[in-house]
Amino acid sequence: MRITAGELRGRGLSVPDLPGLRPTPAKVRQALFNILADVDGMRVLDLFAGSGVMALESLSRGAASVISIEQQRRATRNMELICAEWRLSDAWQIYTNDVERALTQLSGQHFDLIFADPPYKQGFCEQLPQWLDQKKIGCDRLVIEESARVEPQWPAGWLCEQSRRYGDTTLHFLSRSEV
Repeated sequence: MRITAGELRGRGLSVPDLPGLRPTPAKVRQALFNILADVDGMRVLDLFAGSGVMALESLSRGAASVISIEQQRRATRNMELICAEWRLSDAWQIYTNDVERALTQLSGQHFDLIFADPPYKQGFCEQLPQWLDQKKIGCDRLVIEESARVEPQWPAGWLCEQSRRYGDTTLHFLSRSEV
């Protein structure tokens, strides 16, 4: 797997062979960042980080900082190795934790962008906006990756601005709705 654009473009990263780990394909990553247009200087939260490729793409394209949360220790260990090898420790924080618990520790913080790639078809995509509200975590934009076979019902207070399908993957772009 390779970084598709920016300062780190072309760098390859290893992905551990773990059950349920499915890194976002290059085509989907490129489409996502084309839609976002500019992440320069942004503070990014990467939930269900898996391989860390979304954090790396964000940093490569100029994000100021990224916090990655992943529950599987082998996955975070792999991200930590990449972080050290590529000398990104000033900008990339990596935590091994359950996402809901990790959000409690981030309570009250604000992020320009939150990206989440939870396990498909398990309801996490509908729960995540509620967790953000409960933990008082602000964001300008929330992007959730989910199976194209799922039609999420977003909680009150959240607006899905657009959804884009790429094969079996759909990216949902959400923001808080005006009250």
